[in-house]
Amino acid sequence: MKTSANHSAARNPRLFLAVFILLLATPLATGIARAAADDTANGAEDTAVKQVVAGFSDGWNTHDAHAMCASLADDVQWVNWRGEPLGTRQAVEDEHAKLFADLYKNTRRTDAVKTIRYLSADLAVVDDYWTMTGARKRDGSDWPYRAGYSNFVMAKRNGRWIVIVSHTADFNAQAPAK
Repeated sequence: MKTSANHSAARNPRLFLAVFILLLATPLATGIARAAADDTANGAEDTAVKQVVAGFSDGWNTHDAHAMCASLADDVQWVNWRGEPLGTRQAVEDEHAKLFADLYKNTRRTDAVKTIRYLSADLAVVDDYWTMTGARKRDGSDWPYRAGYSNFVMAKRNGRWIVIVSHTADFNAQAPAK
């Protein structure tokens, strides 16, 4: 036996259509609200991740290796543009201090984070495109413009994003002189 509500919905096409739309719209509205909340949460995380890259770039541009490395993990796995691995923040800092005293002492670097992919709430992969002016090659000649890519794996530890892995490529790298 039909109830009067079911019976009236079947007889009233407008009521049937309203109920049908409500049943379809509720999950859609819930999904949109969740996506908006995720974007807001990721917006704050994106800002924090981009600040790590900006801090790296600021340290570079002031030729301060210690400041540049402030957001690296103590046991960072670092591979430079020549494919040379370094396994600690101190090793990366020492290498860059030498470079800033010589070949990179007049450099200026710009970074542009292109993508951030969150593997979990506390793990992200970051694609950063960089340019550099003012470098010199090991033979002492000018290397006026360079461009490349850095791929960072970042972890959120104690509420702070840090670089745990870095691989860098130089788009216009040249083989060393023989």
